Amino acid sequence: MEETISEIQLPDHWAWVELKDLTENPKNDIVDGPFGSNLKSNEFIEVGIPVFKIQNIKENRFVDKNINFVSPTKAEELSRHSFQKGDLIITKLGNPLGLCCKVPEKYPYGIIVADLMRFRPSTRRVVVQYLMYGINSVIVQNQFKAITKGTTRPRVNLTIVRGIKFPFPPLPEQRAIVSKIEQLFSELDNGIANLKLAQEQLKVYRQAVLKKAFEGELTKKWREQQRDLPDAEELLEQIRKEREEAAKKSGKKLKSINSLTEVKLSNLPKGWKWTRLGNLVEEPKYGTSKKCDYNINGIGVLRIPNISDGLINDSDLKFAQFDSTEIENYHLKAGDILTIRSNGSVDLVGKCALVSTKDEKHLYAGYLIRLRPISPLINSKYLLNCLSSIDLRYQIESKAKSTSGVNNINSGELQSLIIPFCSLPEQQAIVQEIETRLSVCDKIEQDIETNLEKAEALRQSILKKAFEGKLLNERELAEVRGAEDWEPAEVLLERIKAEKAQNGKKIH
Repeated sequence: MEETISEIQLPDHWAWVELKDLTENPKNDIVDGPFGSNLKSNEFIEVGIPVFKIQNIKENRFVDKNINFVSPTKAEELSRHSFQKGDLIITKLGNPLGLCCKVPEKYPYGIIVADLMRFRPSTRRVVVQYLMYGINSVIVQNQFKAITKGTTRPRVNLTIVRGIKFPFPPLPEQRAIVSKIEQLFSELDNGIANLKLAQEQLKVYRQAVLKKAFEGELTKKWREQQRDLPDAEELLEQIRKEREEAAKKSGKKLKSINSLTEVKLSNLPKGWKWTRLGNLVEEPKYGTSKKCDYNINGIGVLRIPNISDGLINDSDLKFAQFDSTEIENYHLKAGDILTIRSNGSVDLVGKCALVSTKDEKHLYAGYLIRLRPISPLINSKYLLNCLSSIDLRYQIESKAKSTSGVNNINSGELQSLIIPFCSLPEQQAIVQEIETRLSVCDKIEQDIETNLEKAEALRQSILKKAFEGKLLNERELAEVRGAEDWEPAEVLLERIKAEKAQNGKKIH
């Protein structure tokens, strides 16, 4: 359950302030970007004054990618919406909104877009890094959530933002808190980096296992213990006859698959044979193009998000209504393989999932292709693992790559993929060897994911303690109280208020 501001007990020498109290002039120091019509994409140029967009702003960090620029003349026209070194930039749209980072040193001046806010803190009142961490803490983020609750497209206005409550300690304590946060975050980041390195090493290990599996290395000793294993060439001939028989029954012409006579291939173990995927599966079948939605009373339709780590994940399912002919066309059977045929990310094209008995009640959408093994002599899990191996990924990605931004692989290109084939008993032995090794990988990966989630939760826990006045220990607090500029927050605020009054300036 989320704490409210009234439930947070700050130390006696701290004070609650509003964000506007941390500026010299709230109306000039907390501003948003220009209306969209005042800054259009066709005004962007290759070199000039930088423009920050919402995708550049993350929690406590700036993403220095895809920076646009405008001319100095345009920047001058939009000067009210400018930023400078030392400013904070906050997102005012999106979910979550209120993410905050500091303007990088390399950008001394620039413009923000409409979906951002620029915050220029008064450095005599607040340490900029302290303010940045505080805005990203749960104390301020919960206030952003509260003021956008119930809106379909979360957005905030400046008046509300200026009034957000903020925990305010003396300046020396702010500096000490920032130092402690950054020390703890550095240790945390090192731990996260090690976990991510382990993730990458597991990916390499997975591919090494698959490579050895489909070179016959994992089952070498197994083969030596077997007698009278069927030869892959004989099996392929048997499967070809089954394909011809199936085509004759359906009345459809059997599509010819290109031979491998012109292709240079590496050696395989005795009894294995290279073949094209099209020789092992029925004609690949595209999914339905019918529009589906969450709120339709109908049949579940599997889409790209449902293809997950070799399995079907139907937790995010859309529905549509179908007649009996459509159901017959797009039905699924246990042992089918669904593969992604089109995506902006080439490494997702050709990703596969195995259909199980529980998935047979669903149909599938048009960005997926169904591969159905044509014979009981073909193990679906063998095919699934083979399609995930580095050699097959290379074949798939080289066919799918596009300069248009959308990468595709069609049914003919899938049929042309070259894969190693062996007897059914060895296929089963290979699957078992892979699963034995990779089940350990799966467990380690799950542990890594859990620890990464804990690390992110710990990051927020550190910030929560920091902005409730509980991060510094007694020794550290004693040190900050000995600083020359230490004074209770209320005294600091009153002093600045008196100085402004004496200078004849208004506070707000």
